[in-house]
Amino acid sequence: MSNDEPKKKFLRNPEGEAQAQWREEDLDFGGKKKQMLGSDGTIISLDDGNGSPSTEPPKAFKAVASGTEQKEGKWMMEMLSTEYTVFKFTISFGKQKWEIGKRYSDFDKIDNRLNDKFGLPPIGLPPKQWFGLNDKELIEMRHNMFVAYLRDCLKRPVLIHSRELQSFCEMPPEVVEAVAGK
Repeated sequence: MSNDEPKKKFLRNPEGEAQAQWREEDLDFGGKKKQMLGSDGTIISLDDGNGSPSTEPPKAFKAVASGTEQKEGKWMMEMLSTEYTVFKFTISFGKQKWEIGKRYSDFDKIDNRLNDKFGLPPIGLPPKQWFGLNDKELIEMRHNMFVAYLRDCLKRPVLIHSRELQSFCEMPPEVVEAVAGK
């Protein structure tokens, strides 16, 4: 290949590992504040607006499990009823705190979207299972794995800036603005 030819985008490196895939706008912090995103997902303000270094500690995302809820659902053309589990989480960023509730299928969808778009698979999801879904040990194991998954996503700068993760985590507008540096 000559130097004039554009380089091809490969989804895997020579060792077979997934390569990062993102757009330039996913890395655009915008805004006028001098900020940087730390490798652990913290937003570090470099000045206080007056040109002097900020004394405020860096803000970081945190996610904790906050219970589960069993709900009734319908499937197979609304003919059969079934129960499903909603996994609840409390997410915080600085002084902002909010709760979200997600099903296994919600995590499966966001995992597929993030993998397709960025090629940065976060830690794995619990295996799919068809039977025994109301087992307390299974629910607890899944909840713990989902918390670890959320924490992993929320410490990756490119994912924090993605509309997909912001929507999934139901980030309040003030948090989205803070992340964007506005």
